[in-house]
Amino acid sequence: MHYWVRAFASDFSGTPPQPRSGHTAVPIGKSKIVVFGGLLDKKFLSDITVYDIENKLWFQPECTGNGSDGQVGPNPRAFHVAVAIDCHMFIFGGRSGNRRLGDFWVLDTDIWQWSELTSFGDLPSCRSFVCVVVGQS
Repeated sequence: MHYWVRAFASDFSGTPPQPRSGHTAVPIGKSKIVVFGGLLDKKFLSDITVYDIENKLWFQPECTGNGSDGQVGPNPRAFHVAVAIDCHMFIFGGRSGNRRLGDFWVLDTDIWQWSELTSFGDLPSCRSFVCVVVGQS
């Protein structure tokens, strides 16, 4: 059974993410929610903000890693898809400005390291406003 609880900013520590749309938020393990990207006042974002459920704490991890063009993590985007498997958050596609994206990334949340996945076969065509369903056994 689940219950709704009203929360106030004073109930949490740290800085929550800025209001946005088109972002993703995925659960990692039993104690973290990772928020990535989105759109804020016509600006596409690529930031990561994490909510630690056990400690009622928002934080922004310092991520490492690089992609095919040398940047740390995915380019700013909204309307992408994200899924969590174990300690990894996978990001695919989305939109940045008028461009649809078709890149595929993984974030290892144990060490906060991004990797662009470029050698795992053919990716789907560029797309935005997508969804994914992950089955559990």
